[in-house]
Amino acid sequence: MIALSASTVLGGCGSTSGDQRATQGTRDTLLLKVRCEEVDASRRCTLWGPSLVELIARPELYDGKRVRVIGFVNFEFEGNALYISKEDWQRSIARNGLWIDPPQRFETDSAPSKVQPNRRYVLVEGTFNAQNPGHLGMWSGAIERVTRLQPWGDLRMIEQR
Repeated sequence: MIALSASTVLGGCGSTSGDQRATQGTRDTLLLKVRCEEVDASRRCTLWGPSLVELIARPELYDGKRVRVIGFVNFEFEGNALYISKEDWQRSIARNGLWIDPPQRFETDSAPSKVQPNRRYVLVEGTFNAQNPGHLGMWSGAIERVTRLQPWGDLRMIEQR
């Protein structure tokens, strides 16, 4: 029988020393620098480009930030969401997606939105909110105040100003 100390067990469960936290903070800062897509005149990042998987796995890094992500979108009553894949949407795996506050013309009363793009892969820009799990708390966060919604691979773009 092998005896394990509490620190050994907790080491893999998020318990970190001061040095480990400092190293993690440096890694987080580096990751954010690498993911920066746009900077303003003062050289501050104004738009980040993480993957959807990254947003779900590390929500604390992007909470309150403008993000640009690609995913499979579905706009319908109580089901507006951006999923990692079409299969996740088909199988209703909401934790593999984010609630999305759609532009006004995408809102529906009860049926899926007929406005395009819907039920396809899209590029979305908006503000990420890690504390908003969407309708009935089903999703892993939300993209709010959407400013760009573009079919992925399509040159047409729908913007909200």
